[in-house]
Amino acid sequence: MSKLNTITIEVGPVPADESCAQVGQAGYEAQSSLECAIYIRLLRRVFGNPDPTALTFERRGFAHDFGRYHEVVAIMSASGMAVFEESRLPSRWDTIARAELTWLKLQGQWRDQLVAGTVEAEDVPQVFCSRTIPDFPDHPVSIWWAMGFWPMYPAIGHH
Repeated sequence: MSKLNTITIEVGPVPADESCAQVGQAGYEAQSSLECAIYIRLLRRVFGNPDPTALTFERRGFAHDFGRYHEVVAIMSASGMAVFEESRLPSRWDTIARAELTWLKLQGQWRDQLVAGTVEAEDVPQVFCSRTIPDFPDHPVSIWWAMGFWPMYPAIGHH
């Protein structure tokens, strides 16, 4: 997408009614990076995984009195303007985004424990060993899956 023929709109670091990492707080850069990445994934779902030549989302940094802060921006061509509507911006995380945030947080905790030497690699649940965020279903149970709890089905026909 040519930068000359695009419109860029700042859409925030997270959905409007959610709390986010604050500039100047410990771990801001890492937390903001995770939040923006999940917000971008959410926006792609909301806008139907648009053609990136028409509409794309990216994290950008901006100057602030207390340091650099980051937000997600929507970048669109003329055809992307037909897809993007500010009224469709989510105000809350959806079920999938909540599961993704939970998974990333727990994956980071396991990684920190590995680095600190308080757990061995074989102790880390397999679900947290991937570099790729799992595809969680749009269902309330996804938050449990994100925590590493997998459904167990009772034996059918045994009373």
